[in-house]
Amino acid sequence: MKIPTRNELAVMLVWAFRDEKVESAINPHADALTLYCNVMALPVAEAAAVVSHARAGDVSPADPVALARWTRGLMLLREMLAQPMCTLSIAEPETMAQASVAA
Repeated sequence: MKIPTRNELAVMLVWAFRDEKVESAINPHADALTLYCNVMALPVAEAAAVVSHARAGDVSPADPVALARWTRGLMLLREMLAQPMCTLSIAEPETMAQASVAA
């Protein structure tokens, strides 16, 4: 799996927490749920910063402490998502088989 950059991951987190509302959705998108579960496995301070800023769509916190927690949270999350058991379909290129099914 291609490991998302910090910017790509930030966009995915905003999508999952703000747009998809993964925390309260009855049947959340599988990728949003994967992100949610991995964020909840982060240390408490980093998880809180990631969730708070992803909900708000604020991916560049102005407060230096919040920025440090956000950045550390993203780096830890990237490492977690790089594990073989964790896949995000939105981070992989669409294959020809998927394109023909979608059409």
